[in-house]
Amino acid sequence: MRRAASRLTGQLARHAVFALAAGAAGALAAALATLALAAASSLSARFPWLVFALPALGAASIGIFRLLRLPLGAQPGSVVEDVRDDDPVPLALAPAALACTFLTVLGGGSAGATATALAMSSSAASGLGRLVRVEPIAGRGAREARRGWTAACGMAAAFSALFAAPLAGVAFALELVRFDGAVARRLPAVLAASFAAWLVALPLSGGYALPEAAIPDASWSAGALCVLAGVASAVAGTAFGWSLRALRRAFRRTRAHPALVAAAGGALLCALVLAFGWQRFEGSGLALLDDAFSGKAGTFDFAVKALLTALTLGVGFKGGEVMPALSVGALLGASCAGPVGAAPSFAAAMGAAAFFAAAARCPLAAVLLSAEAFGWAAAPWAALAVLPAYLLSADVGMFGRGITALKDRKRRKGRRAEDGAAAKDEPPARHGAHSEHGENDEPSRRR
Repeated sequence: MRRAASRLTGQLARHAVFALAAGAAGALAAALATLALAAASSLSARFPWLVFALPALGAASIGIFRLLRLPLGAQPGSVVEDVRDDDPVPLALAPAALACTFLTVLGGGSAGATATALAMSSSAASGLGRLVRVEPIAGRGAREARRGWTAACGMAAAFSALFAAPLAGVAFALELVRFDGAVARRLPAVLAASFAAWLVALPLSGGYALPEAAIPDASWSAGALCVLAGVASAVAGTAFGWSLRALRRAFRRTRAHPALVAAAGGALLCALVLAFGWQRFEGSGLALLDDAFSGKAGTFDFAVKALLTALTLGVGFKGGEVMPALSVGALLGASCAGPVGAAPSFAAAMGAAAFFAAAARCPLAAVLLSAEAFGWAAAPWAALAVLPAYLLSADVGMFGRGITALKDRKRRKGRRAEDGAAAKDEPPARHGAHSEHGENDEPSRRR
């Protein structure tokens, strides 16, 4: 009895130490990723000719991944699939994601630091979990030996530190892993890691500060703006998700050398940017957020940013999708402000939440991010915008399908179990008898 109590106390202490360490690692990863990409953006703006180096930088990213023996088609955001499948997150993914995302932004590619920070933080948390040797608290005989929840703590911590939104970070991690039971049972550890990251990140000069939004009083025009932004985000989010998925699938299946594909994609991006003067759409899109919230954005700026982001991340360049998606949504929301006479900042905030929910398949995280970034008075409006955006959009997101994928999987398992039980209950078929489909059953052979 005393031994069991001692073991339980020890595991609780290890879980607490791990959660705090994972939170600190997530905050440091977020700060490092955003500072590195800010430096890359500064160099890109100072030396505009670096856009001509995009083909070589794309090929270099492929070379880095090959050198570190990482899957060439992997993205920093692919760590989500590792957590879903309970696979260990490669430690080499952290430096590879940081270096390759730096190269992408240096050449003017459209990418952000969020998925890069997720990869770095998840990799660190996964390693910390093995180092601290956190085990199921239920006891040595517990059936679950899943370790993916440690990486999920890192995901929550990185998101929390990037946006100063600990509750949204927890919801983001839970929704990305489709509320996996092993992660949900560790909710206290995920919460602790997320809030620890938020506290550690406060004095650090990293992360993203979203612009302020003017939240209106209750009115029909404000409600109409939310619904309009939600419907528009459903359409745009579906198109963005399908485009990104199709390009990445084509990149993985092409018979050409991946470095050549990345170089060709870089050349196409360079040609588009120079031909149409799209230099301001390069990078993560943080400057575009300011334009959207201040009412300076163009009507179709969201389409340009979405196109460049899908091309950048679909042809082999590495980088994050979350910050570009927020900027696309803000630009889309701002373009919806005119028809209903809404304030540009409010429309941009609702568009960012709605498009993020549709493109990432994370509606709860989108609402909580709006509440923590723009004030809790924005939460009801954000929910009104997120609802049509999520329900009307196709279940194809930047990180794969959402919670419906889990429901479909459980439904298929149930059907297989029912078919197996029915097969056991059926009497053996006689020779010459007909099946219910009208085909002759093959006679059984006995030795």
